[in-house]
Amino acid sequence: MLSLAVLGCDSGNVAVDNSEQQSKELQAFLEAPPRPVNSGAHRGNDPHADLSAQKMAQVALQHLDEGRAGLALETLHAAIGKHPEDAMLLGIRASLFMQQRQTSLALADLNRAVELNPHDPILLTNRAQALRQFRRIEDALRDLDSALEIDPGFVAAYFNRGGINFEAEKYALALADFNRCIELEPEVPAAYFNRASTYEALGDRQRAIADLQHFLTLQPEESWAQIARDMLRQWDPDLS
Repeated sequence: MLSLAVLGCDSGNVAVDNSEQQSKELQAFLEAPPRPVNSGAHRGNDPHADLSAQKMAQVALQHLDEGRAGLALETLHAAIGKHPEDAMLLGIRASLFMQQRQTSLALADLNRAVELNPHDPILLTNRAQALRQFRRIEDALRDLDSALEIDPGFVAAYFNRGGINFEAEKYALALADFNRCIELEPEVPAAYFNRASTYEALGDRQRAIADLQHFLTLQPEESWAQIARDMLRQWDPDLS
C-alpha cells in the first residue's frame, strides 16, 4: 500500500537540539577566521565597501541566481559584518544556510533576526521551518501562529502549519490550513496535493481524488506528478 505523502513536509534527517552546547557546525563557524571578499578579480579592493545593506543583499542574491552560492555567502558574511543589526541580511543568510542543510547556523541567524524584527511573518515562518528540523514542534507552532496574527493572509505560514498538523495526525486542523492556502492562492499546486492526502486520511477518497486530479492540471514537478499518478491508480484503478 502506498503511504500518504505531504508535499514539502519531509523533514529529512532530524538533528538533535542541545540547548546546553552549541552544535559543531555553529561552533566551527563562530571560531573560523573571517574570510575576505576582496579576492580574485577584486583583489586588494573591496567593491562592496560603501554599499548599503540593501545593495549588498541584492549583490548576494545576484550571485546566488547565477549559481555562485559560495560568493553569495561570503558577500553576506561581509555585509553582516558591516551591518550586524540588519534583520534582512540575517534572514537571507539563514535561507542560504537552510538550503545547505546547515540548520544550526540558520536558526542562530533567525533567532537574531526575530529579535531585531519580531513582527516580520517571513522571519517567523522561516524560523518555524528550522525549529521543525530539531523537533521543536511547539516552538514552531508558536512562530507560525504569531506570523498569522501579524499577517492573516500569509500562505506560507498556513502551509507549514498544515504540514505540522498532518504529521501530528490532527487532520481536521491540517484540512483547515490547506483550505485556507487554496482560498488565498488557488493556483499553487502543493496545497491541493497536501489537501488530497488529508482528505484520504479523513476517509474522504472522492475529494482526495478530485484534488489530485486538479493538482496534475497545474503542472507540478514531474517527480511529484508521478507520485500523484501512483496514488490515483491505487485509490481508483479505473483511472489507470
